[in-house]
Amino acid sequence: MSGRRLQSVVLFLLALAFAALPPRDARALLRYGPLQISGNVQSQNLIRTPDQDTFEYIQNRNTAHVRLDYDWLQAGKLINKYEIPFIESSHLFLLWRGVYDSVYDTTPGFIQKEDIHGRAYGSNPQNPDQALTVFGRAIAGGYGRSVLTLNGLTSGQKDALKFDNQLREFYADIKFRGIPLTVRAGRQQVVWGETDNFRMLDRVNTLNLTWHFTQELPPPAFGWDEIRRPFWMLKFLYDLGNIGPISQSFLEWYWNPGDWYPAKQQFLPLPWGLPILNPLTNPIDGAFIGGICTSRPKKIKSGPNAGLGFCETLMNNTKLFEKGDWNRNPFDNSQFGIRYHGIAPFGLEFTLNYFYQRFGGDDGTNFAQLQGLPNTPQNKALASHLINDKGIFPAEYIAPYVHTVGASANYSDERFTQAVFRFETIYDFGIPFYDIAKETVVQPSPVLPGITKKNMWKGMLAFDRNTWIKSLNKKSTIFLTGQFFWHYLVNNPHCRPEDVALNPELKAHTSSCLIGGLDLPSTVRNGTTPQTPAYRDKIRSWETLFTLAAFTFYRGGSIVPVIGTAVDPVNQYSMEAFWDVDYVLRDDLILNLGQRYFITPRGHSTPIFETWGLGGLLNGRSETSVRVTYQF
Repeated sequence: MSGRRLQSVVLFLLALAFAALPPRDARALLRYGPLQISGNVQSQNLIRTPDQDTFEYIQNRNTAHVRLDYDWLQAGKLINKYEIPFIESSHLFLLWRGVYDSVYDTTPGFIQKEDIHGRAYGSNPQNPDQALTVFGRAIAGGYGRSVLTLNGLTSGQKDALKFDNQLREFYADIKFRGIPLTVRAGRQQVVWGETDNFRMLDRVNTLNLTWHFTQELPPPAFGWDEIRRPFWMLKFLYDLGNIGPISQSFLEWYWNPGDWYPAKQQFLPLPWGLPILNPLTNPIDGAFIGGICTSRPKKIKSGPNAGLGFCETLMNNTKLFEKGDWNRNPFDNSQFGIRYHGIAPFGLEFTLNYFYQRFGGDDGTNFAQLQGLPNTPQNKALASHLINDKGIFPAEYIAPYVHTVGASANYSDERFTQAVFRFETIYDFGIPFYDIAKETVVQPSPVLPGITKKNMWKGMLAFDRNTWIKSLNKKSTIFLTGQFFWHYLVNNPHCRPEDVALNPELKAHTSSCLIGGLDLPSTVRNGTTPQTPAYRDKIRSWETLFTLAAFTFYRGGSIVPVIGTAVDPVNQYSMEAFWDVDYVLRDDLILNLGQRYFITPRGHSTPIFETWGLGGLLNGRSETSVRVTYQF
């Protein structure tokens, strides 16, 4: 996008907001006795700046929310008429969301020239000393720009992406008579834990990472309510009262009877897809085209890949990041969790938690998603049959059940620090990781390694403090918050994956060597030469991250600035820095401006493989946002 066009977009949005400036009383909520209706309409515009000279218009997301609250049962009577036994009260809640993103109609000419693999696509035919990016490979291979732009999508694909018509939440809270039990039944989100933005105990609902990846932050302007995937569930809360010295004790548990999906992911060229082309179907180095699928008699008829055999599906009708080998029913796909809450006499509020559910893969863990057939003579024969006769790639998408135990706590220290301290930790049992010491039938070399399951310990320490800094704000405190996160892989083998993968003798004497899923080789990036490296995505024993943010209120709360940073010290000190300002023009009209910068000290061409999404997944995706919200 040119600088002139960017300026026009911003000026138009500012004019739209300030056109409503003449003061008037804010509209009251629509209320009809026990029925209340509220909502908002919102327009968010994102301009990506991968470098100082480039402006790319990547989002014009227009969203409408309609919320209904109905106290339909009070004092044991439904709509004040019908006596309902055993129930004291009930509240009905409904939230609908509709979305239209115009970029899938206007298809601005943005293109992400480098994916997460950097310059790893062979040599430039015109200049053998120059390594190619995915963009260069597409041009040199005759695929054209279309595979990397929105214009390459079909009309049906664009229609599916630009609209979202969704019943976000629809549930009833039911409080029983005579027993201290409350039940919430319906489509809902269950949010547990003490962390902001990086998930541990907040894992009941997986995320939709196609909305804006993990960038619906920071609070108070944003939150993750928009990107959690709501599920149909039952949630129970039983009030235990005081148990000895422990006050406010309660048990809370949920059951998801089959309505569970993994985290939703997409790929390039979508603006907020993972920074790779679809690893299975893309025409440049997709696993379904060529490679092990070359032997299939059915061939591609035209284009740069003409004459190559191809696969069409994964095993057992599974779909990458969509569906595993299970049915959506209580027998195949139930999820369960329970927690105990209490407050100790000295003021420590704590919870003890247990989950048994499928691993959603949206907490920063670099886990394995595809499970191939082990490399045995029988499986080689089976793979040949699957490929040649059915066009099935000999691997399946997996999201296995894991056991998770955890705890959280917060403590307000009024005497010494005047701060609130927060803590959260979990221990996951049996997360799958790629292990290049284990071979599958997808050969030569472990293009798709086998899988080893490992345990992980994850945790967070944080503080929150309201602080007077008179030089910055004489009338209001500044809220400071900081968090430190860690992931620890238990019994991680020490190895150099790039050496083990390419040295059969070394591999024969290696019991285990774990690798992430971001840099597996392909027919193009086969990992056998310095020009096409692979196996660099080593699983580290420790991954850490810390965040620091601050916000305050000016002009009676009408201006709310936020500033903060997130730093990954393990992976080359990759960093996200951001600022954000809410300007309340009227009680019902809010303008928001913000910028996010993703800083990678080693630049764009040298990949950084990491779990948190700062230097790797979000490299080159710095952005400016303008959002206008009208509330009713």
